[in-house]
Amino acid sequence: MLDYLLVLLFQILFNIFKVLEIKFTYENQLKRLLINSVLINLVSLASVYYSLDRLFQNDWFVIIFYISGSVIGKWIAMTKFENTRFKMFKYIFGN
Repeated sequence: MLDYLLVLLFQILFNIFKVLEIKFTYENQLKRLLINSVLINLVSLASVYYSLDRLFQNDWFVIIFYISGSVIGKWIAMTKFENTRFKMFKYIFGN
């Protein structure tokens, strides 16, 4: 069960970091982008390790946690973090 929770957690973090990578690139924040890039790689490596370890043991149930973590991570990143670009367009063009 711990492996499933780790896969879920790592996938959530991976997707949050991927969204932040796009944001930092757009905002030209190089230092934050580089730190974020290291975190993406570490979390990605851990996620793939635990996922493949379970799959090699013929445990296909881990796929549900992998995909769920991906969806939850994207949702968190898109709804809970500030979207500067959206705010600018909304300010310039109104509704």
